[in-house]
Amino acid sequence: MTMNMSRRRFGQLAAGLAASAPLMTPAILRAQEGDLVRMCWFNTTTVSAQIAHVLMRTDIAARNGLRVEMLQLNASPAINEALVSGAGDIGTLSDFAAVTTMAVGAPVTTVSSQARFRSAILATTNSGITQLSDLKGRQVYGTFGITAFQNAQEAVQSVGLAPGRDVDFVNIGPAELADAVGSQRIDAFFTYDPFVTFFEDAGFASVVSQNLTPVIVLTARSEFVDERPDVLKRFLRANSEALFFASQNHDLANGWFRSLEPAKNIPEHVLQTASSYDPAWSAQSFTDVRAALSGEQIDQMQTLADWGAEASLLPRAPEVSQFVNTAIAEQVDAEAATRGFDPSTVTITG
Repeated sequence: MTMNMSRRRFGQLAAGLAASAPLMTPAILRAQEGDLVRMCWFNTTTVSAQIAHVLMRTDIAARNGLRVEMLQLNASPAINEALVSGAGDIGTLSDFAAVTTMAVGAPVTTVSSQARFRSAILATTNSGITQLSDLKGRQVYGTFGITAFQNAQEAVQSVGLAPGRDVDFVNIGPAELADAVGSQRIDAFFTYDPFVTFFEDAGFASVVSQNLTPVIVLTARSEFVDERPDVLKRFLRANSEALFFASQNHDLANGWFRSLEPAKNIPEHVLQTASSYDPAWSAQSFTDVRAALSGEQIDQMQTLADWGAEASLLPRAPEVSQFVNTAIAEQVDAEAATRGFDPSTVTITG
């Protein structure tokens, strides 16, 4: 197969670089009445981004009495900054990015699960690597300080290989990684979807080990959680409805995803494959969509916190449960069974 974009262009995509200023004006403003919620998001994470597009382009937010400003930012650090500064009310973060806010004592609270994604260790085509044990004595490249880094270290340890002794992990930026993989200058690397699927589809690499537990969470300003719990509840309800709508309208949601930078060059079949690793993408009923973080997901975030502190990526290991509020999302899940939601009644507004 041939690559569908230049390595430089893919590097921009992988880094989540938007073509505009770091903090954009709201991309689309829906509904002139209702309680205002400023949502920060980025357009490279599968399922999470499709949800954002549904909120922007349908009447779901308005039906829940909300006026949502969608602030498209370039990655988790920019969203963290927006939340801490008060420029946004709620945002999408990877689980490790959320743990980072906890470790520094930022005034934010993780309130919901939003989407799940896949991370993986991949071997380049000519490396001769077919299984984890083949990584002994090799170098594994990727960006340090992301969930996929912890997942990769955990994977090699599962077959008795010690990071730093048997396997060397090398820090590299997303753009440089894309170039190195495209030119086959490295043997192995770690990343996350949709880039895992992209490299597979391009014929440049194959998966050696994958992890399906990483999660995109919704994190809100603690002040917003404490002072506007009803608004937050309606927003989480709208988020669940948007996810179910997307799960029933793949082609539409994927097309919206691909309409904005930096996702325009992700092939639709790659996007669909990558999205399918989230079980909610194939939801059969509204109750299949769960807003509340599970105990298992919170435990996994604690594992990330402990690892981050041990690896000197965090100043300390926070007690994750102290920074998570599941009560409001649990109410949304409990009411889903009684209130229901019919995606066919949704009006497309843009």
